[in-house]
Amino acid sequence: MRVYVGLAIAAVLGFAGLAQASPLDVKQVSADAKWAAHLDVDALMASKSIQKVREQILKENPQAEAGLAMIRTMFRFDPTTDLHGITIYGTQLKKETGVAIVRAKVDQKFLLDLVKNVPEYETSQYGKYELHSWIKDGRKHKNATFFQPDVIVFSDSLDELKAALDVLDGTKPNIAAKAEALAAAIPPGTILVAGARDLAEADLHVESPLSKQADSLMIVVGEYQGEVFVRGSLTVKDAEVAQKIKTVADGALALASLAKIDDPDALKLIGAVKVSSADKAVSVEAQAPVDAVWAQLQKEAAKHKAEMEKHHQQMFGGHHSGK
Repeated sequence: MRVYVGLAIAAVLGFAGLAQASPLDVKQVSADAKWAAHLDVDALMASKSIQKVREQILKENPQAEAGLAMIRTMFRFDPTTDLHGITIYGTQLKKETGVAIVRAKVDQKFLLDLVKNVPEYETSQYGKYELHSWIKDGRKHKNATFFQPDVIVFSDSLDELKAALDVLDGTKPNIAAKAEALAAAIPPGTILVAGARDLAEADLHVESPLSKQADSLMIVVGEYQGEVFVRGSLTVKDAEVAQKIKTVADGALALASLAKIDDPDALKLIGAVKVSSADKAVSVEAQAPVDAVWAQLQKEAAKHKAEMEKHHQQMFGGHHSGK
């Protein structure tokens, strides 16, 4: 079965009422979307995982809090509380295409006053919307508008921005009508869901036989009841190719197990990764306690640091001692 990105990300609405979060609004995504992703920032900030990351950052970089305070003062915006969700999608599988829809509490007048001072700023009108355009880094065109006081739409292309507004206004079709098809595939606690369809058409600028076989892809990442989970699904054009991909993935897991043969905690996490294939689809699922994943990451980070220090000592220790 093909996994259409629009349907996949739409299904996030299935658990919208289970927790305070900013799930995807399916009416925001064009029915023609070839790729899309939604980040539920509210769910991310409420997760145990991000709390551990934040504690680690503040422990290693005490000045980080001061930096965040400076951002709050300079932009009248707190990314930890005022940013709620980000949806991106595109109707083409090419670089520098697509739109971003950001739901955030911002000082609209203050932001507009800032952007009016950037190079080649200009405004134009599209229906009831005032569009703002400017040049970034001397060459990249940027365009944005406020769809609502707390919803900002961005795009490098003025035409794509206008098309996105048509979808938001309901004058162009969205994926809402197909939203129920994959609701069961999106579990409670999802933080990030992303996907793409018609991957063989992607302009990758790289010759890859596998990319020509790829059809669609979906990835779901989240945290629920103290456990982090990752789910992925890739569909290809041939069932034999799907089986070969599964064989390669199983081999990679076996090699990882051999590399961690003396680390029972790592082996347990590797064993939690399950790969399966059915017809033309290959699926990967992994789920483990946040504390176990974090402890392993800390262990690997400490090991890497020790190896780097040893390498540094080998490279420069003798030279310094010679002095």
